[in-house]
Amino acid sequence: MTMTPLDCRGCGRVVRVEKFSAAHTSIEWTFDSRECPFIAALADADVFGSHSRRCEQLRRTIDEAVADHELTESVLELPTAEQLPRLH
Repeated sequence: MTMTPLDCRGCGRVVRVEKFSAAHTSIEWTFDSRECPFIAALADADVFGSHSRRCEQLRRTIDEAVADHELTESVLELPTAEQLPRLH
């Protein structure tokens, strides 16, 4: 697993990201996610789902970084049939 530091284009804070596919992204916050100004604004406005700690600015930053080849998708190597343990 390789986490890549990425500056959010919305607020400039750094998170570590690993992208496995279009639907699977792993994010490691380098600060308390509640300090994100966009997440905090949603929480202050009591927006439905604001407690999910999802930042649309960060999501866009990650999508743009993948499109710009600044962030690549990791490849998970799955075991082959010979490598799978037998239960019998």
